[in-house]
Amino acid sequence: MMLKTALIEISKRYACAKSLSVSRVSTLVFGDGKVIARLEAGAGITTDRFELGIRWFSLNWPEHTVWPEGIDRPSVDEVVQ
Repeated sequence: MMLKTALIEISKRYACAKSLSVSRVSTLVFGDGKVIARLEAGAGITTDRFELGIRWFSLNWPEHTVWPEGIDRPSVDEVVQ
């Protein structure tokens, strides 16, 4: 799975689990409500920003929600570094 696609999928899964809009999730993660929408439209982000997003989701993932299959989740040790 492409990294952008993975981040979009994680964002949507998190939004659904928390009953939030994807733009609200984008604001929580990136401080900008349009980042995920721009990714869906074909824009890109830096590797650092991608890693920041994945770490945020890993740390804040809802306890009773399954992490999307096929997407690597950082371990706690990786997130804390």
